[in-house]
Amino acid sequence: MSDPRPRVDRVLPPEASVQAEALNQRFRPALMSFFLRRIHNFAEAEDLTQDVIVRISERAATIDASRPDAYVFQIAANLLRDHWRRSKVRTSYELETRSVRGAWMDEIDPERALQSRQALSTVTGAIRTMPERTRTIFVLFRLEHMKQREIADLLGVSVRTVEQHVTRASLILRDSLRDENGVTE
Repeated sequence: MSDPRPRVDRVLPPEASVQAEALNQRFRPALMSFFLRRIHNFAEAEDLTQDVIVRISERAATIDASRPDAYVFQIAANLLRDHWRRSKVRTSYELETRSVRGAWMDEIDPERALQSRQALSTVTGAIRTMPERTRTIFVLFRLEHMKQREIADLLGVSVRTVEQHVTRASLILRDSLRDENGVTE
C-alpha cells in the first residue's frame, strides 16, 4: 500500500515540508472525503488533496490563522472547479475527435481487412503477369504519377502507344478482379 503522506519534499523547500506534513495530518482525511464525494475517483482525489496541501504550504504566511478550514476548503473548491473545467474540455475534445475521425475513417473489421489483402494480392499478381512494357508504362503512369507525354518521351514511343498500354493494363486488372470476385459477363 502506498504511503498516504504527500511527497511535498520534492516540491517544497525543507522548512515548508514540515508544515506540509502537519497540514497533511490535519486536513487530508477531510479533503479526501470532500473530493471523493464529488469525483468518485480515488487517484484524482489523492492528486487534488496533494495540490491543496502544497498550495497551503506555499502560502502559509498569508493564511488567516483564525479560519484555516475556510481557506483550505476554498482552495479545494477552486481546484475542483478547475478539475471540472479541464475534464469538460477533454471530454468535448474527445467527442469532437471521435466524430471527425468517424466521418472520414470507417471502422476496419477483420473481414474487410482480409478482403483488402486479397484484392491487393490479386492486383499485384495481375501487374506481374502484364507484359514488361505494359507493366512499366502502367507503373509510371498510375503509381509514379508521370504524365503520358513524359512517359512517351522517356521510352521513345508515341503518346498514343502509352495510352494503349495504360488501357491494356486497366483491362488486365479489371479482368483479374472480376475473376477474383467470381463476376461473369
